[in-house]
Amino acid sequence: MGLFLLAGLLSAVSLSAQVVTGAISGRIADTTGAVIPGAAVQIQNVETGLTRSVEADEAGRYVVRNLPVGSYAITAQRTGFRTEVRRGVTLTVGSEAVVNMELSVGAVQETVEVTGEAPAIETTSATLSGLVSSVQMQELPLNGRSYDQLALLSAGVAEQPQGNRNQIVGAGMRMSINGARPNATLYLLDGTTVNDYTSNGPGSSSGQSLGVGAIREFRVLAHSFSAEYGRNGGAVISAVTQSGTNSYHGSLYEFFRNNVLDARDFFNPDELPPFRRNQFGASLGGRLVRDRVFFFANYEALRQRRGVTVIATVPDLNARRGLVPDPVTRELRPVTLNPASVPYLNLYPLPNGRNFGIGTAESLADVSSADTENYAMERMDFQLSEKDSLYWRYVFNPSDSIGPRSLPVFFDKELKTNHYAVVSETHIFSATALNEFRFAFNRTVPATGTGPFDLDPSLSFIPGQGFGQITFTQIGSDSGANAGTLAEMGTRRPAPQIFLLNLFQATDTFSYVKGAHSWKWGFDLERNQTNTSQLAARRGTYRFGSLLDLLAGRPNLVQFALSSATSTGERGWRNILFGWFVQDDIRVRPNLTLNLGFRHEFITTPYEVNGRSASLRNLSDPLGTVGPPFEPSQANFAPRVGLAWDPTGSGKTSVRLGAGVFHNQLLGRVWGNTTESASNFKTTFSVTNPPNFPRALESGFTPGVQNTGTIQFHPNTPTIIQYNAEVQRELIPTLRLRLGYVGSHGYNLERHSHQNIRVAQILPDGSQFFLANAPRVNPRFADIEQILTDSRTNYNGLQMVLDKAFSHGLQLQANYTWSKNMSDSDTTIGAELTNGIRGALDVYDLDRDYSLSSYDQRNSFVLNSVYKMPWEKRLNSRFIKAGLGGWQINGVLRTGSGVPINARVGFNNSRNGDNNIPDRPNLVAGASNNPNQGTSRGCPGIPAGEQLGTPDRYFDPCSFALNPAGTFGNVGRNTLIGPGLFNVDFGIVKNTAIVERMNLEFRAEFFNLINHSHFAAPNNSIFSSDRTYTGSAGRISATASNAREIQFGLKLTF
Repeated sequence: MGLFLLAGLLSAVSLSAQVVTGAISGRIADTTGAVIPGAAVQIQNVETGLTRSVEADEAGRYVVRNLPVGSYAITAQRTGFRTEVRRGVTLTVGSEAVVNMELSVGAVQETVEVTGEAPAIETTSATLSGLVSSVQMQELPLNGRSYDQLALLSAGVAEQPQGNRNQIVGAGMRMSINGARPNATLYLLDGTTVNDYTSNGPGSSSGQSLGVGAIREFRVLAHSFSAEYGRNGGAVISAVTQSGTNSYHGSLYEFFRNNVLDARDFFNPDELPPFRRNQFGASLGGRLVRDRVFFFANYEALRQRRGVTVIATVPDLNARRGLVPDPVTRELRPVTLNPASVPYLNLYPLPNGRNFGIGTAESLADVSSADTENYAMERMDFQLSEKDSLYWRYVFNPSDSIGPRSLPVFFDKELKTNHYAVVSETHIFSATALNEFRFAFNRTVPATGTGPFDLDPSLSFIPGQGFGQITFTQIGSDSGANAGTLAEMGTRRPAPQIFLLNLFQATDTFSYVKGAHSWKWGFDLERNQTNTSQLAARRGTYRFGSLLDLLAGRPNLVQFALSSATSTGERGWRNILFGWFVQDDIRVRPNLTLNLGFRHEFITTPYEVNGRSASLRNLSDPLGTVGPPFEPSQANFAPRVGLAWDPTGSGKTSVRLGAGVFHNQLLGRVWGNTTESASNFKTTFSVTNPPNFPRALESGFTPGVQNTGTIQFHPNTPTIIQYNAEVQRELIPTLRLRLGYVGSHGYNLERHSHQNIRVAQILPDGSQFFLANAPRVNPRFADIEQILTDSRTNYNGLQMVLDKAFSHGLQLQANYTWSKNMSDSDTTIGAELTNGIRGALDVYDLDRDYSLSSYDQRNSFVLNSVYKMPWEKRLNSRFIKAGLGGWQINGVLRTGSGVPINARVGFNNSRNGDNNIPDRPNLVAGASNNPNQGTSRGCPGIPAGEQLGTPDRYFDPCSFALNPAGTFGNVGRNTLIGPGLFNVDFGIVKNTAIVERMNLEFRAEFFNLINHSHFAAPNNSIFSSDRTYTGSAGRISATASNAREIQFGLKLTF
């Protein structure tokens, strides 16, 4: 490792010369096309006065890197030629503007001025990216003003609508970019990492990512980005904050929503519960010393009180008396009713909604949730001298949320505080060489809380502890209740949890231009300190297979953890990520650029500060080996290559090819939660079919064998190979068309597995058969959770993008993606996917699970636009202009295919002993494995002739049969496709000029304008533990997005 560090430090010069900046390059020639060597080129930022000067080389080329985003003027002059000034060139984050200049013969004192943007065609890089401009940031309608929503405007970005969002799995928006997993996306703010402990985005407890007023723009680097980027192997979202200028500017605003303005939910047509949201803030920026010292400050706040109608599945009135319908005749029949279960049945509210006809019914209750969030950002920029500049920026973002569970007596608390600080210094050695040093300290503190609940202490499972959990979830699901699965009792996590991450990051960057070569070298050093506290199972969790089991007081599983000096949930993890790279962008010819890069990075072996760390090196070991949880690979080499060709030389057409190797480092939550369950330092038990409910955990009970968790001791580094081909064409000035192919192949990806299954018999035909009393792989443990690195993915997509930059009052962007995403596993954290699974059905045969990824979205179309009404120019009267002028409309249209859903059996009929990963059924002969068209076939408990594709019966459960006991079903993973998406957000804006440079803006924004119901996934548990069809299988009971919502805003800008 020391050699790698030394080599990196000696050769490192530029981690990211353009992570938060841009570049301007071009060629100086005369009117005949002959190059003009030695021409003096001056580039000036018109907002801050920053000036950089270079000299064209012998081929007339010039390039200036590390330029802050903004508007620029470029001046070129040479003795014997007129001076040319090019104004209005806008530089965006991570971009390179190519500005070729043509000088005519004349006196240098004569000046020719040209105003206009540089061509938008990308002729110097093969990276596929999408810019979210300042116009889109400020003008498009945003529900909750969360800037990460705008990433969905880029091609290849698919939201995971069924994903849970909380402090355990990550609260930010979860997106798959060009087929990669959500935790494969690197989030940068001013070039520094802001991913949280889960490796997901920087969302708050409310799920928002505030900062619209603080962020100028951001870029989604979606594919084949250069070697300067590492850590995460899927994509990069790089945002840059606002900075002060020589002119003072600022804003004061408030956005308001309430229930009076909203439409009613599809499943709750009654009057909406109370709701009120206020988002307000202010910003101010300007100069302290002209051209030298600048400041910018922003404050945003969210205050939200939402009345929520929670829909829970509860026992109906007959079931509470011990009467349940017969699964075939539907006649009421008496069943066992254990008196010990009655106090817990009474925790369910009485039903007041639909009766499912299987002993369960709906209960609707109006409860409230509350979100409070503050976001403050301050930035200072200093131009210390002609050769030195410095800036520092700090963000403080505390938030807390309280939300109800399905049963109103329980609620969750979510808290999160984000601190993001950075200081950066840039030194210019010469016109062709510069260095930037950056140091950042980021702290994220997500936490969950519980109660207090107004419950009888006698309902606790362990004396002196709070209430634990009673779950009725489908096997393999961490979601809440749905139609047909009883609502769980307790909170999402029945004990407080904290996941504190301190990230110290240092980078040093250097850029050097020599002839046709633009060199970069660089390194990135991250010191990770993660302190966690979690022992959720100490209050005990009972799991029941069905309503009948609850009535009889017959749980199929109980889990609990001992809390003692030797069994604790506190951990302090430490390790380092180090990466270095070299990148050379070679201008082979004026119309041909070759991008060559190489990156090497690795993480050091993590250690726990108190020595509470162990690993199960072999599955047969009787106990974990005390020491590091795993030893990561350091042989992570990532070559990258790209080509950008302008076949006509006019800058109006480009052909771009790119390919590279990208690594997703094993960080934080990917392995932490599982390895912290090592039985050496956390005593956790799982007992099947425990007696004496609900007192099984009291003294005198023999717990049996423990659970444990581990990670593959010598894991592979998850790797993604990316490749793409694209053609760009300028149709008219400011309007371009992009057509491209995007592909990737992931291997050695991490997955979660429950390894301690029962040993199967191998039948003559080679299939497996599990006896009910078969021994487990390691009889010393009940469950062995393990993180393995042998998963794979494959993504292929065609993309079309039409992009019109803002001009003449119109900005328009449209993109269409047609893709297919395949995988054998999608996550290591089950709660990330409401209807996905995190492990394989057969832990020894991943091919059985190779199928559509849970992130697959076959078709996606997104259109967004900003249009300023043109008639103001025709109005002469000042008073008429005040009333009819200044109008603007904005909108976003999103439509897409549904995402895959896994057909499940609600109990472990295969008898392999894995009660976490669901069995799948068999397919009825001649039936479709995605039966959502036509009418139902009919089977016990499911009438024939029901219309499919509707909320009442989205798919036909009768197309599936229960897998025979002791065997796996033959239905593949993720064969069902959920409901599609169609959504329109629309905004109307009225701008009124008060005085010069001061404007009052009134906004009316309509989210889900046409009130189209975007349905959530149906109940996909087809069979219950009594071996009968689940009557509510295929039924949808919720929407994935809200009904129409209206927001008003008032904003003063100056």
